[in-house]
Amino acid sequence: MRDFRYYIAGMLLVLAGFGWLGHTETIQAQERPIYLYDGQVADENDEYEYVNDDELYQTGDTGQIHMEYADEWLYGKLAHTEFLTSNKAVVQVDQTGYYRVVAGGRAIVTANGYNDEGVRLFSASYCFRCCGDASGAALQKTELRTYIVNWQTKEAVIALKNMPDLTYYTFGWTSSYDGMDVECSLDPKNKTLKIFSGNKGTTTLTITINNKTFTLKVITSEVTINKISAVLAAKKKTTLKLKGYPGKVKWKTMKKKVATISSKGVVKAKKTGNTVVYAVVDGQKIGCAVSVVTPKLKKVINAAKKIAKGKYSQPKRMKKGYYDCSSLVWRSYKKIGKTFGDKHYAPVAANIAKYLFGKKKRIKGGLNNKNIQGMKLRPGDLMFSTGAKNGRYKGIHHVEMFVGYQCEGFNSKGKPILGTLWAARPANAYYGNPMGRP
Repeated sequence: MRDFRYYIAGMLLVLAGFGWLGHTETIQAQERPIYLYDGQVADENDEYEYVNDDELYQTGDTGQIHMEYADEWLYGKLAHTEFLTSNKAVVQVDQTGYYRVVAGGRAIVTANGYNDEGVRLFSASYCFRCCGDASGAALQKTELRTYIVNWQTKEAVIALKNMPDLTYYTFGWTSSYDGMDVECSLDPKNKTLKIFSGNKGTTTLTITINNKTFTLKVITSEVTINKISAVLAAKKKTTLKLKGYPGKVKWKTMKKKVATISSKGVVKAKKTGNTVVYAVVDGQKIGCAVSVVTPKLKKVINAAKKIAKGKYSQPKRMKKGYYDCSSLVWRSYKKIGKTFGDKHYAPVAANIAKYLFGKKKRIKGGLNNKNIQGMKLRPGDLMFSTGAKNGRYKGIHHVEMFVGYQCEGFNSKGKPILGTLWAARPANAYYGNPMGRP
């Protein structure tokens, strides 16, 4: 019978005006009556049971506690009642059953009823879970700038100043611009907001915590760099520039012996090798892969890129304005006197590989991840595609010139993610093939 009474009590609570916190609704102090039935016991366990927003009370809430005594016909009337609170600092209640929430926390209110002889005929208890008064709280800042770097955004954290204990809280938010991919969450333990914005734009967040509404303007910009790859001859320079970041940029290099970079983004080639120069923007790195080569090798690379702008044709492979894979390599290297065993005509790709490997010019590991991410390759190196049943050396049917690295981002450990560039093919077009160094 009492189980049915508790069901009725729950329905009465809803009908009595308990509010539900929607995405943006602000819960203000309100009059909230409570109906108790004999034998009802306060549920004090928060550990395993989710507490809904409509079960929480705001500081300032008031109401009348009603004792729904149904056994008068059996035991007689209640001549005397009493109301007790376990924590006056959180909930105060007078002897008429009128309560007031005065602070955040938890309190148990017990209601007892007695007959003329002092025999207790009614006893029930109720657990108040109360949100602290956030009226004096403020955001650490009211405008937030975030930056998209290498297609990634860093989560921003904003402190909540003068925020009361958030053991119990209500929270909601909205964005003024639906086109922004923005998320907002509350960390009650550390009293901070976490903001994530996945695309550029401007929006205003309206955030409600307990009985206080905050507004936060979020401006997200995309930061780009003018170059993600550079191949320089020793002592030559190039300049890196960022777009989308108004702050001061601090540039760094991973290998000062290979290349340095000034505070203005001027890269100076020092010694042959590979490195990555980068800037740190809002805790995120953005950079450019730099390879320093000899003037002769730079001449080869420039020639290969120029030849690759012509038309692909095997019949016209040796004519100006045309090329195939092996003629491109041979004609480029011929400019510095390297002809792979034939001074007059470009060998096929398989014969170029056979010539290099025969002279122990094969690169250990070839085009593998270790060599790519470890920057072990050098612009001008040659990649050979195998697997053809053409009767040629190792079934090689294609050769392509590696012309540099590109910095595609940075991993969670701050190490650069590198891609490969090719004279006549798109970036990252090959992987896992043997390579040689002329």
